[in-house]
Amino acid sequence: MRIGLVIEYDGTELSGSQLQANGRTVQGEIEKALAALFQARIRPRMASRTDAGVHARGQVAAFDIETKLGMVTVRDALNHYLPEDIGVRHAAAVPEGFDPRRHAICREYEYTINDGPVAPRLNRQVEAWVRGPLDEQSMAEAAREFVGVHDFAAFSGGATPDGTSTVRRMEYAGVTRDGERVRVTFRANAFLNQQARRMVGTLIEVGSSALAPANVKRLIDQAAKGAAQSVALPHGLCLSRIEYRDAGPFGLPVVAEA
Repeated sequence: MRIGLVIEYDGTELSGSQLQANGRTVQGEIEKALAALFQARIRPRMASRTDAGVHARGQVAAFDIETKLGMVTVRDALNHYLPEDIGVRHAAAVPEGFDPRRHAICREYEYTINDGPVAPRLNRQVEAWVRGPLDEQSMAEAAREFVGVHDFAAFSGGATPDGTSTVRRMEYAGVTRDGERVRVTFRANAFLNQQARRMVGTLIEVGSSALAPANVKRLIDQAAKGAAQSVALPHGLCLSRIEYRDAGPFGLPVVAEA
């Protein structure tokens, strides 16, 4: 059977989501927890790649195992073996052909900026402080340029493979303020390497009057790889959710009844 997991993590001390030869990763820690629970080597498939320092509330993984354990037991047992900065929020049986990466129809990221007069201490690991104040209205105006189907090559990082398509469908790009916190939200079918952080970096330039809102459209139209050079710090970014068709609780697709 195939089991899907909805995972949250604090990326502060993690080297990203994908397995690496050196450094702790989300995939690597889940793999160790699966081995401890099922006494087998199991490679989980991950839905989205997040950089070192980036957090998640709605990362998705899937793996295959034959077990009679209930899904609540699987969730709780994995959380027993996982370190404190990674947790399984939900576990469920999913369709046999479910691919958490290819079958995702939408991914949502949130970025939290603190533009108060003093750098935050309590939330310093999940908020990126910038010297403000930022003009969130100008940022919101600029963010609207991202919406639609565009070539986002200008906002792609160096790890974006040459020759691959950089066209993405941005469903929503919004900026809101709550006191000293400015939150940027993006929803798209998929994201390029560093795309969200480069878009936020560009919006911060707009909010600080270093860049005119109209220049965002010029960057999109230019479609030159890496042209948007301002990259927001990773710790303000959080993968908030991933959407699938025919989703049940926590957004995982459900197994059709026979």
